[in-house]
Amino acid sequence: MKEGVTYPGYIGISDVTTTSFEQMRVEAYFEGQPSLMFDEPEGFDIGDPPELRGRSRGWTPVHAQLAALAGCTSITCTVVARDQKFRYKGLRTKLRSLIDIRGFFFDLHLQPQYEQLNFDLYLDTRESPARIKAFAREVDRRCPQIGLFHRARIPLVMSWYRTGQAKPVHVDAFHLPKGPSPEERLIARAKAEAAAKGRAKKKKK
Repeated sequence: MKEGVTYPGYIGISDVTTTSFEQMRVEAYFEGQPSLMFDEPEGFDIGDPPELRGRSRGWTPVHAQLAALAGCTSITCTVVARDQKFRYKGLRTKLRSLIDIRGFFFDLHLQPQYEQLNFDLYLDTRESPARIKAFAREVDRRCPQIGLFHRARIPLVMSWYRTGQAKPVHVDAFHLPKGPSPEERLIARAKAEAAAKGRAKKKKK
């Protein structure tokens, strides 16, 4: 990282520093703002006996990444709504990531990675479905955090709901393979494994 250099005026510069402490605790700093503490949850142990142990003292880095995505998207919604004169009274989001963590723990030839990200957005609005679709597409285009996931080609499903409705008004599915989604394949695999365990227990009896 070069210090004291000048970049073009259209480049936004964000500097963050971190310091690591005992076990898995890490503190992150952004000048002029409260620090953020990261940790892993209780029960997150590496070693036998446990040498590195989470203590639930802060956000996990993965949860912080999801919060950054949701926060950046929500702020982008505010800006796009102003530009498109799109009216909504409130916005709530829910995110779920599915990560293959085997490579972090015991399959060291694997790279831990996001298998799929499900991003649900609930808008309190009376705008038409066509307007919601146009709004969603522009938010997707302008949000830097969404752009990170696009660059990594991580399977991402963004579902836009009206507040209080069970079915989404608009869904965008990005970087999904043909056929069943990664999430659907994982669910099917879990069912098959559960069924195999059930058959094994019956044989033992």
